[in-house]
Amino acid sequence: MATPIFEDNVILEAIKESCQEKKVSSLCNKLIKKNSYKSGKDCETLCHLAYWLYIYDKAELALTCIQPTHNIAYFTDAGVWTFIHAMWGLEIRILREQGEENKALEIAHAIDEQYLTPTPLVDTREKKAAHEKKRRSRFTYESVINGEKIEPHLQSGNLNMANGWRFTSLLSMIGNTETGLFPLLAERKHDIELKIQEYISELKK
Repeated sequence: MATPIFEDNVILEAIKESCQEKKVSSLCNKLIKKNSYKSGKDCETLCHLAYWLYIYDKAELALTCIQPTHNIAYFTDAGVWTFIHAMWGLEIRILREQGEENKALEIAHAIDEQYLTPTPLVDTREKKAAHEKKRRSRFTYESVINGEKIEPHLQSGNLNMANGWRFTSLLSMIGNTETGLFPLLAERKHDIELKIQEYISELKK
């Protein structure tokens, strides 16, 4: 039996009432029909909901979406946890905006510990640490802003596709950078922040 993210639909219905943007309503309706911690697709939908709420200046509602994800024990399924970690990165950002630095650091530490958890393919902590160091080094300013994917769509006048990439980029720009776990992103945090603000501004139009 699927493990639900929300025990009932009260929270999702309340979010729809509080933020009546079409994207938010659509994502809530999907989760009302089905939401399971075991489903990468459902976690992706929840992640998108949290980010759109943040874009629409509903940070507290975004936190309401994210909070239930802390109730699940970690298991090594990247299809699920990529989106949960992206949500936790957003949570870190919101907590810092609220002056809750210690709570933000606790979440960043939890993410780091989960990243370092051995898997069947990388079966010791030492191997996992080496694997993680190499993986994290691949995240650069250029790779997270996705400029080379956005610009062609802007030039061709396909704003929907450009905005799709802008939104996808936010999940990495915020989700990864806010953790402080990616050295090359930390070095360019100011530049990334400018891009975050630019993309959010465009997505709100």
